[in-house]
Amino acid sequence: MPAFQNRERELEQICADTDRVVLLNVYGEAGIGKSRLLDEAAQRMRAKSPPALVLQVDIKSLVASASAGRPDGVLRSLISQEASLSSDDLRDTEQVAGQVVAQLSALAGHRSVVLMFDTTEVLQEDMGFWRWMEEHLVGPLAVEGQVRQVFAGRVPVPWRRIEARRALELLPLSPLSPQDAARDLIREVLQTQNPDLEDDKTEDAIGLVLEFSFGHPSLSEELAAGVASRWTASPPAAFKHELCERVVKPFVEQYLFEDIEPPWKEILWWASVLDWFDATVLQRYMGRVAPVLVEGQPDYFFIQGITRLRIHNTVVWREEHGDRLHGVIGDIVRHCLRVMDPERYRGACTAAAKTFEALANEFPDGDPDAEQYCLEAEMYRQRAEQEAKQ
Repeated sequence: MPAFQNRERELEQICADTDRVVLLNVYGEAGIGKSRLLDEAAQRMRAKSPPALVLQVDIKSLVASASAGRPDGVLRSLISQEASLSSDDLRDTEQVAGQVVAQLSALAGHRSVVLMFDTTEVLQEDMGFWRWMEEHLVGPLAVEGQVRQVFAGRVPVPWRRIEARRALELLPLSPLSPQDAARDLIREVLQTQNPDLEDDKTEDAIGLVLEFSFGHPSLSEELAAGVASRWTASPPAAFKHELCERVVKPFVEQYLFEDIEPPWKEILWWASVLDWFDATVLQRYMGRVAPVLVEGQPDYFFIQGITRLRIHNTVVWREEHGDRLHGVIGDIVRHCLRVMDPERYRGACTAAAKTFEALANEFPDGDPDAEQYCLEAEMYRQRAEQEAKQ
């Protein structure tokens, strides 16, 4: 695995020796490096003198196990990692939670104690679980003020209680900068996988990987590994379609669109062409570009679908317009679609232009909103024309 790249500021925020104990929410899209950041922070804190007590809980693993993410599963996981914690009958979870809070706070009087909870998004909609956590574990620990708590997921945990919200700090993760850390990460993978790669070819290969990954760490690693062994055998142009089919598209389906039910996965490929959309725009656009996917679907199909995509952090609301695919997800998916099937991409741009043009025609002459839609229509029309020339 390549060396940890360019998350020093975030590491310092998690590992800082400070009397101001915080409840920290690390969040960002799939594969952006949340779990890796937590693991690196745990290693560094355990390497201190005296070593910190770091207890890590993977919520996704709990859900997959018999405990199904219930509170007793969290308590069992914590107790199994530290012998001094209570191991009483877990049938009374409230009592055991109280004992664990007291014991962790006592331990924190002699050493740093940190709890880390990863992949929280799998229980994002289970408000009963989070209410229990706030009332019996997270909230009491925040009030005691001795134990640092770090939660990581695609979106921040929906804390409601005042004691949790007062202690809360948010830590969003962004893609690695293509100008520095992403290039270093890709270069390390290329040189490890193909030590004979010449310097000028390495730079070309880095540029190609960045073209498809947009600095996304996990995708950068996978693409670099795929490019390294075959770079000298084929020119870059021959790689592009293959990279999309063999690396980018499977990565999108497995990680970026994970747990998204059909037909929304396919809808999102089409939606990546749009710079922004709302339920009305998406419904009309899909009626033009892929009607079979949405035939007969009512308005609430789009409203509810977009709402769930926000919960998954796959789309994000932009105040100035509407929704769009989150972060670099839209860039990755749109570029992959364009390389894999340029004719399909051009048709999608044309459909977008016709959608916004039709919306503009519904306004009275001279209405400023109509002008906005006309400008959007012209932008997509120009993209379609540029694609046709290539």
